[in-house]
Amino acid sequence: MKILHAALALALTLTAAFGDDEPTTKKGICLGAKGGDMRAAEKRIESLNVGWHYNWTGNWKGGEMKDVPFVPMIWGDNQWTMDSIDNTKVVKSKTDSSPLLSFNEPDGKEQANMTVERALELWPMLEKTNRRLGSPATVHPDNEWMKSFMKGAEEKGYRVDFICVHWYGENDPRKFISRLEAIHELYKKPIWITEFAVADWSAKSIKDNDHSPQDVLRFMKLVLPKLDRLDFVERYAWFTSTPGHPKLGSSALFDESGNLTELGEFYSNHGK
Repeated sequence: MKILHAALALALTLTAAFGDDEPTTKKGICLGAKGGDMRAAEKRIESLNVGWHYNWTGNWKGGEMKDVPFVPMIWGDNQWTMDSIDNTKVVKSKTDSSPLLSFNEPDGKEQANMTVERALELWPMLEKTNRRLGSPATVHPDNEWMKSFMKGAEEKGYRVDFICVHWYGENDPRKFISRLEAIHELYKKPIWITEFAVADWSAKSIKDNDHSPQDVLRFMKLVLPKLDRLDFVERYAWFTSTPGHPKLGSSALFDESGNLTELGEFYSNHGK
């Protein structure tokens, strides 16, 4: 009973600190088409009532979804992703807010795996689209790779319009928000949270995961209204894994049948 009262007191304290907010269009989703099933992907995206989406590629092969624009990404330095730069629409006016996401975790060996020098070498190609450019989304947005890239971009006069952030941390809303504030202070640019979820990196199975779906739901209920209010956070996209994933399963928005989980229902209803 004492633990229950303590948890309730903490929730009330955090709610008072974070407050309520008006509906937002910041909310998005990062979601690919499993097995190439575009219609299934469309249904999932539509079920979440988001304002934008992306799929880690430069192309969306599904149908156009009203009020849910697709944001292309130039994932890395390889043929399949660099070819898409030719199909990325060049906007005619610099006042056009059409965005373009860039390299996905280039500091990670299992992701884009690029040197800072190569990323800077390719950057002028992205600038030629005349779109608003998101920074590379590194594993940690304040690591040496990212700092070196931003320094190099500044020295060369390259344009980086907003910072892309990935976050897979513990169930700590205050720590998450403080982290975002620190990144904003570091680079003095708007932030897009292109992937985030609560994770337990030590879990060997979903049963070992220290964060229950209810824990993640409480995290989301506290964090989303705060993100909506923060002026420097332009957009955010939850990362949904499979519900059985040992480390990320409790953050899943869909069950094995493709139906919304309780967490997914909340994400869907937020901002409606």
